Amino acid sequence: MQQSLINDNSSVIFDSSTTVETVIPHLSDKNILAVTNSLTNANRLARNKKCDIKILPGNLHKEQMFLYGSETIQKIEKYHVDYVLLGVFAISDKGLFIHTEEEGLVKRQMVMQGTTVIAVADHTKINTTGFFKVCDLSWINYLVTDELPESSFIQSLQDNNVELILTNT
Repeated sequence: MQQSLINDNSSVIFDSSTTVETVIPHLSDKNILAVTNSLTNANRLARNKKCDIKILPGNLHKEQMFLYGSETIQKIEKYHVDYVLLGVFAISDKGLFIHTEEEGLVKRQMVMQGTTVIAVADHTKINTTGFFKVCDLSWINYLVTDELPESSFIQSLQDNNVELILTNT
């Protein structure tokens, strides 16, 4: 991911995605106030000496080490951040999707609290769907992915004012 998308001295919500986890090392030189529901991401963020970290409360998903539930959502509502880094389980012209409602509600609230929403997804997640809709495409500002999607999806992004950014990894 291009480091220039996230400015120094910013506030960022990092969701509990493994894709978001891979972005964190690329931000190691940034002075960031980080908010996350992921214990794994909090651990990675802690390696950045310039980063202040807030961990959201909630119920612990013991396998994937993230927090969720009404307490998590209520706390997220208290924040307004510069950026939301959102991992994508599935994305299509219909929007962004996840496999569980509980995680989807947390992701949706995160999206609502950010000035700029950056969705990150590898190419296998594009033109797929999931059980629970997180949000419409128009709710995100950027989609960062590793391969050029098919032209019909690119058109959907353009129609919803979503900027496509390709990584070179």
